[in-house]
Amino acid sequence: MTALACALWGLFGAFAIEGLQFNSAIRRTRCWPWQYPGEPSFGPWAASVVIRLGIGTGLAAAAGLGDQISGAFGALAVGIAAPYIIEQLSRSARLTRDGAAADSQSAVPAEIGGADEQVQ
Repeated sequence: MTALACALWGLFGAFAIEGLQFNSAIRRTRCWPWQYPGEPSFGPWAASVVIRLGIGTGLAAAAGLGDQISGAFGALAVGIAAPYIIEQLSRSARLTRDGAAADSQSAVPAEIGGADEQVQ
């Protein structure tokens, strides 16, 4: 798969998850979400959508170029999971006060076997 194909599948994945969230917001507010009191106005909402689509597209393209995914479904999944992927990458890249890389075990959430897991 080319990087462009991966990017387009990632864009579709990000668009799909945004569409589902938008549908949920419409059902919750019973109007356009930016018209509901307490919700962001149209500008910030649109900016957040563009940012998420860009991140999903970019991550899928990068994963494709790095041979981390081999097909359309993988690129689609990267687009859908883009915010979670960024969150996990940022956790693993945190530095300690002295500038040394943080212990890799501390970056793994407890629910999947990290260092903070409690033994019963």
